[in-house]
Amino acid sequence: MNTVCTDIIHMWSHKLESYHGDYESFQKTREERLKNQQREYDSQMEHRAHVQEFVDKFRYNAKRASLVQSRLKHLEKLPELQAVELEPKITFRFIDPEELSPPILMFDEVSFRYQPNTPLLERVTFGVRLDARIALIGPNGAGKTTLLKLMMNQLQPQSGLYQRHQKLRTAYFSQHFVDQLDLSKTPVEILQEKYPGKTTEEYRRELGAFGITGQLGVQTAKTLSGGQKSRVVLTLMNMARPHILVLDEPTNHLDMDSVDALAEALTNFKGGVVLVSHDEYLIIKVCKDLLVCEGGSVKAFPSDFVDYKKRLQAMSMV
Repeated sequence: MNTVCTDIIHMWSHKLESYHGDYESFQKTREERLKNQQREYDSQMEHRAHVQEFVDKFRYNAKRASLVQSRLKHLEKLPELQAVELEPKITFRFIDPEELSPPILMFDEVSFRYQPNTPLLERVTFGVRLDARIALIGPNGAGKTTLLKLMMNQLQPQSGLYQRHQKLRTAYFSQHFVDQLDLSKTPVEILQEKYPGKTTEEYRRELGAFGITGQLGVQTAKTLSGGQKSRVVLTLMNMARPHILVLDEPTNHLDMDSVDALAEALTNFKGGVVLVSHDEYLIIKVCKDLLVCEGGSVKAFPSDFVDYKKRLQAMSMV
């Protein structure tokens, strides 16, 4: 949105508000507009209270009758300002894991190929710490999702060494998991099937940590939006109490407020995060380390995502 959009129309409280600029400009302008609106409202409320105090004090004083009437007319003419109505803030929360002594997860000279004569990943070496915030970046087809599946033991390397701490718990968000939910079941039933033994209230509390509250928890999944289904999947991940969150395109169905909530939750999470995403906003907000997948290799990028984009732009002009 920052790259493409020149104007933003915000729909809130049955109104449409127009903002010129990209999404970041919209956020800054709206925040400043709300601050000004609140200051103006507070100032008027203070003025009204001051005038009303005079009226109440001298309402029955004949000598001040004309002044009281003047103040009352003044109050009537004041515009009816509204207090700032803030949108309800969406929050997500992952449960922090217990500490594990390193090494947590290690790739050492790992190679993988789907076809015998077509290498995809060659001699990949890197590790994931418990405090990692890693984004896997690179062109489509370079092996990013394959690398995530290797981390999750869904695929096995043809050569090299892959080590996991024996107590390590990981949770995986696949961009296809949302489509694989049993739509005939409610979110509570989906959690109950995967993690039996809890009360309905406990399942609803787990869902509430990702914004699935009230009736949403007990209506069938087919009636939920794509973003709400994604939140159910995030809840399932959280119930695994993972040390490392592995996410493949987690924002596909999320609105901007939910993306903000996810970014904040991942930032605050005390475990590790490994992320594949086309959402540069999420990468910039969350990830401290970039691993570039291209040409069969996986290498650390020495700078941030903004510099990586500049590198791509420079290469496209050659």
